[in-house]
Amino acid sequence: MPRIAKLAFATLFLASSLPFAAQAQSSGGNIASEAAAGDTVTITGVDTGFRRELKIDKDGEYQIRRVPTGNYMVVRMHKDGSIDPAQSVTVRVGSTARVMEAE
Repeated sequence: MPRIAKLAFATLFLASSLPFAAQAQSSGGNIASEAAAGDTVTITGVDTGFRRELKIDKDGEYQIRRVPTGNYMVVRMHKDGSIDPAQSVTVRVGSTARVMEAE
């Protein structure tokens, strides 16, 4: 009987640990591009409404991490108030979606 109890306890412990292991895995990705100091970059999920805003402190590349998978509109507003056209990107699990520079 003790052996069966140990096996039952081990099985129960393993089964209760699975949801935590699944949560630890990444289910999102990143969005990256370049911007100038003073710019504000806003990403909005097309289907989910997920929204994140990033104020750029210095010129160069930026990366917005841990973004849920899906389609996003990325808008960059410059410090003078002008706004670049919205760009569409798709975030996939474990990857970085690059936003192309506006021309």
